[in-house]
Amino acid sequence: MNNLLLFGAGRSSLYLIEYLQKWCVANLCALLICDKDISYAKNNIQNQEGLTFTELDIFDQAKVEALVKDSRMVISLLPAALHIHIAKLCLEHNKNLGTASYISDEMKALHQEAKDIGLIFLNECGLDPGIDHMSAMQMMDEIKDEGGVINSFESYCGGLVTNDSDGDNPWKYKFSWNPRNVVLAGAGAPAQFLHNNELKMVPYHQLFKHIETFEIDGAGIFEAYANRDSLKYMGLYNLEQVASMKRGTFRKGGYATAWQVIVELGLTDDSTPMHLKVGTTLSQWLAAYLPDGHGDLKSEVKAITHCSDAEIEKLDWLGLFGNDTLPMNDGTSAQILEEILKPKWHLMPTDKDLIVMLHKIGYIQNGMQQWRSVHMTLEGVSETHTAMAKTVGLPLAIACKLILEHKIEARGVLAPVNSEFYTPILKELEMFGIQF
Repeated sequence: MNNLLLFGAGRSSLYLIEYLQKWCVANLCALLICDKDISYAKNNIQNQEGLTFTELDIFDQAKVEALVKDSRMVISLLPAALHIHIAKLCLEHNKNLGTASYISDEMKALHQEAKDIGLIFLNECGLDPGIDHMSAMQMMDEIKDEGGVINSFESYCGGLVTNDSDGDNPWKYKFSWNPRNVVLAGAGAPAQFLHNNELKMVPYHQLFKHIETFEIDGAGIFEAYANRDSLKYMGLYNLEQVASMKRGTFRKGGYATAWQVIVELGLTDDSTPMHLKVGTTLSQWLAAYLPDGHGDLKSEVKAITHCSDAEIEKLDWLGLFGNDTLPMNDGTSAQILEEILKPKWHLMPTDKDLIVMLHKIGYIQNGMQQWRSVHMTLEGVSETHTAMAKTVGLPLAIACKLILEHKIEARGVLAPVNSEFYTPILKELEMFGIQF
């Protein structure tokens, strides 16, 4: 009953583990870390005092339930779809839960039951979602306290790499978080946002054509595409009255137009499994998506997508016109593309990732339209101790400490949008160099 229990020990876990490890040692308890493969965390944490590592099949219901039952609190860094199974066990065994993932409809449905028995199921307490919520709410609450009436909200975030880490990569992008989420970014329902009281819908096949450009002091110039659904944050942020509401994702210049070509070709399709012959090359896979698929593939891609030489260069750099064999022969195109990208967009030992976040808020004060913006940039230390891991793991770790020390009054399924969360968490994050 004295252990903290962590499910998931992948890329985003190290800073959370190291933070909670110190808390556990100071409070005479242990942190039990469970994953199907615990080697990443185990090999990258030097001081393992107070830590216990356990390999676990998350679908071993009896084992998982026994661990939850014997824990003091549960933290989940598992893929988002698995949180609900952990949450139901937490509900059954009266345990608080913390995750960094978006609140799913299934999780939201547990709100009243969790609230009635006095539990906290905290979600969306990482980077985006997480730090974006807390910093935006702090900013908006300050504006409201000063008598301002908010009429416009924009927020953007990107997990990138520093200029020194680009190397010869013309995409100027490498993976610092889940590659699958990058490949499927924007897929599915159209992106929707509000602009000057008009609803805007951008379908997936056009998403990466619709970009805006931002210059951020000390960080550079970035392009942004719209996230899936900005409108749902109007309720979460108490902004039902605003005329404009938009959230988006940052990339470096040139990425979006090249990724648009990938999308238009159909290479991000995740609905239809392919069964390709052993020895199939990347160019043969690409040719399957072209009407002719013979001769000069570059010319055919240009004719179909109307892309430029710069976009062709990026596809060529990935090897799509070459004769290397595919890394896998069975799977959807999205899965195949992910395996192609992993070695190409892998963080090298000397690479440093980069987090960039921007909020721009418009408001009426004393009859005048006013604007206020803040930004945050953070560089990683290494390929393991990344800025992404830091900004995902530390907010959740600090929130778990607040819950364990009985400093949070709210109950139920929560996001950290109230001052009892954002004030202490943002204040402590500044000690780690995370500040706006």
